[in-house]
Amino acid sequence: MINSSTASVFVPGPDDIVVLLMGMTGSGKSTFVTHFVDGRDDIVGHGLHGYTHAIEVYKFAYSDSVNVCLVDTPGFDDTNLTDGDVLRTVGAWLGKTYKEKKLLNGIIYLHRITDPRMQGTARKNLFIFQKLCGKDALKNVTLATTMWEDVKPEDGNRRERELIETPEFWGSMAAQGAGVDRYYNTRESAEKILQKFFKKEGIATSLQKELEKGKEVLDTEAGKELNIQWIKREERLNKELQITGKDLKEARETNNKEVVEELETRLRAAKVELQKLSEEREKLRVDLARLITMTRWVRGKTKSAGQGATKQRFANHLHMHRCSTPRSRTRPARKRDILRAFFGRGPKVVVEESGS
Repeated sequence: MINSSTASVFVPGPDDIVVLLMGMTGSGKSTFVTHFVDGRDDIVGHGLHGYTHAIEVYKFAYSDSVNVCLVDTPGFDDTNLTDGDVLRTVGAWLGKTYKEKKLLNGIIYLHRITDPRMQGTARKNLFIFQKLCGKDALKNVTLATTMWEDVKPEDGNRRERELIETPEFWGSMAAQGAGVDRYYNTRESAEKILQKFFKKEGIATSLQKELEKGKEVLDTEAGKELNIQWIKREERLNKELQITGKDLKEARETNNKEVVEELETRLRAAKVELQKLSEEREKLRVDLARLITMTRWVRGKTKSAGQGATKQRFANHLHMHRCSTPRSRTRPARKRDILRAFFGRGPKVVVEESGS
């Protein structure tokens, strides 16, 4: 049995503007946050590993009358989390927020304009994003390209047109009300995007509505999309097993030990991956009630440093601990904790607001 405790969690105020940041790892989500939160240059991820291994919520005073909560999420290509981990984590936060009657004012999806084409990983991320949002939420979605400083204008313009004009990329969402913009890695362009949501009525995503109705994560539209991709991968692995099995039989008959060893290694790897896919699928068989029950929400707050001394930063870290490991006290997440992911019948999610 999994033991967990529930504490008070940071919940946006009734008049706060809540904006979800989504996109692939390295698309500029954390950089976007740094324009508004003082003393947080350390949140930007550099290199191959994504910085945002958890959901982090940053609350700040945009003006005397407007408070904004930026919700920074991990991408579905995270180097330290599986896609199932990410969907459960995002679902836990969104489900909890929706259950407490707080809607989203906006969702920003960031995409690197430096990417020459929409590759498999990027398409996967985008497809899951569309299913997670649902049609009704698209009017509060802005699709924004990033990293214009690293691309020739003519190349960027051509890629942007392709995104907008291709239905399976941004075209379909734009036709149904999603906005399109450019983020130039400046506060001015970030403000321009944020201000669009200040007068918009709050919306709920499809994932939130489905979880609220009692669906398990696997049965939501986002869960189904992820499962489709897993099924395709399983089909490829099973085909590889058949081919490798035949090759292994021939190698054994010819007593080619070197080839036999290589093929046996390949077979073991394929079987291990198939087992992991099966386990990931099972971990999505959890509903919102189970997610919330297994969630430990820890609250804290820290004032930002610098000129904006009146600003407050709320960093909600959703991260995973090994469920069987007793914890005498809460501590910040470490990379090895995150890598352990979820164990047992569902995710053990810890939400923690940390200061610097």
